Amino acid sequence: MSLRAALSDRREEFDAHFALAEALQDRMMLDSTLGPVSLSVRHINTIKSGLLVHLYNIVEAIMSEALSAVGSALGSSDPRQWTEHSLREWLREAIVARTTDGNEDGRLATVFQMSTLLLTPSISGPQALKKPSGTWDDKAIAKCIERLNVSFWMPADIWTRIASDPGYGDKTPLQFLALRRNAIAHGRRSFEDGASDQSLPAIRKLADVVLDYMEYVAKAFEEHVANQAHIVAAI
Repeated sequence: MSLRAALSDRREEFDAHFALAEALQDRMMLDSTLGPVSLSVRHINTIKSGLLVHLYNIVEAIMSEALSAVGSALGSSDPRQWTEHSLREWLREAIVARTTDGNEDGRLATVFQMSTLLLTPSISGPQALKKPSGTWDDKAIAKCIERLNVSFWMPADIWTRIASDPGYGDKTPLQFLALRRNAIAHGRRSFEDGASDQSLPAIRKLADVVLDYMEYVAKAFEEHVANQAHIVAAI
């Protein structure tokens, strides 16, 4: 499945989740019940936190799949033909990340074992690539794109929509999402309080910005692999 197809599926799942939240809020406003449960603001706030976590998980999933797609492309090509950017990112995970601990001989053995693979016509199987440190937001995604030298284009209106916004505490929409998700996931905010300051229309607006942006990210990584931009063009 392509990255954009995967994103489309996940977007449909989110839309279904959001529709449920709207339906429950409508029933609450009518002072309705759901079986033995009398719906309240507490229930809606819990659902809203779930929406933010769900939205962030889409970003994380698509970026994980994007790195996996590039790693698979590297694993099926001759490492002697990798671009400088591809080689650097392979080294970052295959060697740098694995030689921080242990004694000198152990680190040398790791470097020797992995570096000899670069002399072979192919490296067996998909290769792991290291994500930038921290949580996925537009800054981390931009760093990943820069490291792999992925060609990236977006129309001006998308750049405007993902810019820092006073409504998000002068953070970008994706930074706000990542920070809020972390607060919920790590217990700094309860599920009841995690999105209590966000209305459903505000969450819908945030989701549309994030998912529209991710469409261009998915497209860029798809084309990077399809165009074999991870290897040096034959002369």
